[in-house]
Amino acid sequence: MFIYGPIFREFRKNRQFSLKQVASDDLSVSQLSRFERGESDLSLTKFLQALDAIGLSTREFMDRVNDYQRVGQKVLMSQMAKYHYQKNVAGLEDMILDEEEKLRKDSSNMRAKLNIILFKGMICECAPSRTMSRSDLDFLADYLFQKEQWEIDELILIGNLYRYYKTDLICRMVKEVLKRKDFYQDVPTNKNVVETTLLNVVETLTERGDLLEASCFLEKVEPMLYNERNAYHRIILLYEKGFLAYAKGHSSGLEMMKNAIFCFQVTGSKYHAQTFQDHFTRVTK
Repeated sequence: MFIYGPIFREFRKNRQFSLKQVASDDLSVSQLSRFERGESDLSLTKFLQALDAIGLSTREFMDRVNDYQRVGQKVLMSQMAKYHYQKNVAGLEDMILDEEEKLRKDSSNMRAKLNIILFKGMICECAPSRTMSRSDLDFLADYLFQKEQWEIDELILIGNLYRYYKTDLICRMVKEVLKRKDFYQDVPTNKNVVETTLLNVVETLTERGDLLEASCFLEKVEPMLYNERNAYHRIILLYEKGFLAYAKGHSSGLEMMKNAIFCFQVTGSKYHAQTFQDHFTRVTK
């Protein structure tokens, strides 16, 4: 459960109200003080009364709450990325334990449940002997397709977990993402996630031999990368175009893949150069 008290205290102090000024016959100073310290909750009626006492709307209050939750989620995603890069399974398992503790405190905490599934997916990538459970994947798919509006959190879930689904469901997810151009076209962070996901999906589908679907999504992502400032994704696009051409039997694809790896090398992107070199070696054996 999200603790509202400290946020209320911030608003109260910023608006220069004392506890006594907010208190009333139905809401004592001690009750307010415990609420602000996160030690107890208020009933809805008393909470609304407290908001009214400092001249604050519920919408303004919840906007601030959601912003704090978003910051917290960003910190989690940053930590997850760090552990994933380091292949630190123990660190990811600790993150799961933290989210499970949140669930124990509030069984309706959907974000904690989704984070657990996401972190499990990262563990499976770091440790190939681990597998995703069907129940977790079904739960995630149901959540995604029952949610009317996908936001950045949903894009991150899809971008990191799509490979655990069959091709038809991957295609369905990506097509749903592409329908929402107004959401990602003008928002740099969202656009970056969508481009990365599409490029990764092309690679995954090509590896699976689903070349028609891979070609379809390659055609979708290429127009998004018209801006030369997006050099990183344009190099990956070159590699994926080469990989798809090679998978279709065109030897020219090999040269395109090599050129992309060379581009990473000369720009000093050693990690990416090695990552794609390892992929090249694996798929062209």
